[in-house]
Amino acid sequence: MSPHDTARAVQSRHAARILCDDMLRTLERHEPAAAARLSGRSKVRTPRGQDVIDVVITGRENAGKSALVDALNAVAPRGPMSFREWTEEDGDGVQLPVVVMVFDAAGSMGSTELAELRRLNANVDRVVFAITKTDMHQNWRQVRDRDAQLLAIHTPRFTAVEIHPIATPLVQASNDRRDTDPDAARALAESAGIEALYEAIRAELPAPGADYVARNLLWSVTGALQEARAHRQRLSREVQNNPEINRLHRVRAELLRNRGAGRSEELGSLRSDVQLARVELGHDVAEWARATSAATRAEIDALGGSAIESYPARVRSLVRAGLSENDQRVGDRIDALWSARSISQPAAEPAAEESDTSDAASSRVASSGAALPAAPRRGAEDYVMVLIGASVGVGLGRLVVSPLSLVPVLEILTIPLTLLLGGAVAVWMMRIRRQIAARTRLREWTTEQLLDARGKMERSVGTRIVNAEQQLAAAIGGRFDEKVAATDSDVRQIEVELRELTNHRDRELATLATEASHISEAMDRGLRFLEDARPAAD
Repeated sequence: MSPHDTARAVQSRHAARILCDDMLRTLERHEPAAAARLSGRSKVRTPRGQDVIDVVITGRENAGKSALVDALNAVAPRGPMSFREWTEEDGDGVQLPVVVMVFDAAGSMGSTELAELRRLNANVDRVVFAITKTDMHQNWRQVRDRDAQLLAIHTPRFTAVEIHPIATPLVQASNDRRDTDPDAARALAESAGIEALYEAIRAELPAPGADYVARNLLWSVTGALQEARAHRQRLSREVQNNPEINRLHRVRAELLRNRGAGRSEELGSLRSDVQLARVELGHDVAEWARATSAATRAEIDALGGSAIESYPARVRSLVRAGLSENDQRVGDRIDALWSARSISQPAAEPAAEESDTSDAASSRVASSGAALPAAPRRGAEDYVMVLIGASVGVGLGRLVVSPLSLVPVLEILTIPLTLLLGGAVAVWMMRIRRQIAARTRLREWTTEQLLDARGKMERSVGTRIVNAEQQLAAAIGGRFDEKVAATDSDVRQIEVELRELTNHRDRELATLATEASHISEAMDRGLRFLEDARPAAD
């Protein structure tokens, strides 16, 4: 080995120890437990004065490790390497310069090999791979390719490594033919792959003076830092995907989506119900007017004498009862409109009070004033009727008293009796004429009273329904305004909580990002040092 290579190895040894201590301090700041676990290893030193370097063979049981150890030891019995199997004394392998990982051609690696690979990946700098029993299994190449894929997946550090095929039974066959058939012996030896594996292991030997334990420790510390960084990345994802923040965002979105929902539907339903109430109340008013008009006409036709004079009181009573019933119907429908929306009705209804006051005043006017018009003064028709009655009476008188004219003594009485009967008939016809005129006036007056009452009812319906609609619309708007105000208050409270949680999350993410950055810097320094070329062995 040249003096330059020796000096480079010594420099690398010191640099590895310094870098390892620096990375341990970084790990101690962020992962004290892992640093405490590895701190004892940093005191381990590379054995000095070794003439023969131990190379350890590891793998699962029945993978042909013993036969491989014997074959490798037989290649150069007095060479620089001594081969043996992994023992419990080797611990985690941090003091091993080179390790050979053996796979079995009978099948792809399993959980046992993966656990061993994770240990080697974290603690051993130089690992050589081999697959045994290639002489017993025709599909060993497919198994080797599958093992290479699993290596790349589970231990990216060993991506694209060479897995050397080994057939140890061919070694004995080669030795048996070495004297009789040297060419065949050489071909069998090449097929066995022992010499190629031996040279690959020799190429991985540490240079004289190199601190391979320090490099193994660097791999241990680098692996611990990698786990620490992965842990912080997982924590960052968990912190970023905060379930409480996500829940508050969903609640806030739901509150804003339902903030004014239902207002237009409620007002539309109110308009429909009000229109229906107005139409039905209008039909009730028209039905009352029709039924009352028919009843009064029949009653007036049957009136006679003094009953005609007292009938206006009956009409006024019917009007008052109709107005009262209408007010009751309107009040019931308005109460139904309020109760259907679960809204408390105001204590006083200004529009209804005005309507009631107006109706009461109208009723007082109708009851106190002589609404029935006075009989007109006698006119030509009355005189004509008197003449017609007198003429009819005289004619009837003559017929009645004509028998008296046959008696001479009573003949003188025919003229007075005829005149008396004529006058009586004239008076009777005059009274009949006046009753017919009175019924006509009463019928007209009753019709006017009913029309006036119907108008009052329709105005009361329209006024009170419109006022009720306005009050209901205002109450509905107020209820929704309260709901919107409560929603806005909840949203503001949620936004305050979101800001607090977001600020806390951002602080945690910044802390985790800073720690991950420091860990990455230390880990990158270690990986760069480990990936640098080192002096080759003699």
